[in-house]
Amino acid sequence: MLWLTWRQHRTQVLVTAAFLLGLGVVLLVHGLSAVSAAGGEEHARCSEAAGCMQVDAVLTERYDQLYQFLRPVPLLPAFVGVFWGAPILAREFEHGTHKLAWTQSVPRWRWVAVKLGVLGTLVALGGLVTGLMIRAWQGVFGAAAKAFGDRAMFTVVGVAPVAWWLFMFVLGVAAGALVRRLLPAIAVTFAMFVVVYGGLYILRADYAEPEHHVASTSDNSGLGDAMLLEAGIQAPDGTRLGLSAAGQVCPGPPAARVLCLRAGGYRNFVDYQPADRFWRFQWTEAGILGAGTLLFGALAVYGTVRRRV
Repeated sequence: MLWLTWRQHRTQVLVTAAFLLGLGVVLLVHGLSAVSAAGGEEHARCSEAAGCMQVDAVLTERYDQLYQFLRPVPLLPAFVGVFWGAPILAREFEHGTHKLAWTQSVPRWRWVAVKLGVLGTLVALGGLVTGLMIRAWQGVFGAAAKAFGDRAMFTVVGVAPVAWWLFMFVLGVAAGALVRRLLPAIAVTFAMFVVVYGGLYILRADYAEPEHHVASTSDNSGLGDAMLLEAGIQAPDGTRLGLSAAGQVCPGPPAARVLCLRAGGYRNFVDYQPADRFWRFQWTEAGILGAGTLLFGALAVYGTVRRRV
C-alpha cells in the first residue's frame, strides 16, 4: 500500500515539495539581503538621532516588496484540498477503479487508513514547514512584519497552516467520497474553502473579548502587532462616532480639526486584540479546524468503508 500510495500521488508530493523549496529559497535570499541592507544603514547612521528610524524605513520597504507577492499564500490550503484531497476518492469512483481496489486482498479500511494516514502526514508537514519559513522570514523585519495584526498572514504562520492544510485535505477527500466525480468535488471543495475562510476571518475577532484604548491622539503605534478591530472618535458623553464624523464635528484643515476635537472633549478610541493573544488565537483556530477535520474525516471514511461495491 505504501508503494501504491507513492505511485499514485507522487506528482502532488513532488510538485508541493518543489514549491516549498522554491519558496524557502526566495524567503532566505530576501531575508539575508534585508539584513545586509539594514546592517549597513545601522553602522552608518544609527548613531545619529534619526538613524534607527531610517533603518526601520529600509526594513519596511524591503518587507513590502516581497509581501505583495505573498498575498496568494493564504490560498494554499484550497489547492491542497483541490489537488491532494479531492482526487483520492473522486477519481476512483469516476473511473470505476474502486471496484478493483476494494476487492483485493487489502481490506478496504486498511486502504483508507494508509491513504489518509500517509498523505495526511505529508500535508501536515507541508503546512508546518510553510508556517516556520514565513515566521522566520518575518522575524527579520521586526515591527514592520505583522503576524497577528494582519489577518491574512495569521493563517500562514504558527500552527494555523498545519490545521488549515489538514482540514482542506480531509474536506477534499470527503467531497470526493460524497460527490463521486472529480470536477464537481473540486468545485465543492473550493466553495467550502471560501465559506470557511470567510467565516473564520470574521469570527476571529471574537475569539476573546477585545480591549479598548482611548487617547487624545490617533497614534496606535504603541499597540504593536495588535489586531485592530474598530477605530473612531468618542464624544464626552461616551458616544462613539466613526473617523469620518470628525470632519462633520470640526470642519476645517486637519491641524485645526485636531485642536477643535480636543477642545470639545473628543478623544480617539480603538478596539483591538492585544498582540500577546497570538498563540491563544492560533490554538483556538486550530481547534475549530481540528473539529472540522474529524467531522469530514468521518464522512470520508463512511463514504468509503460503508459503500457497496
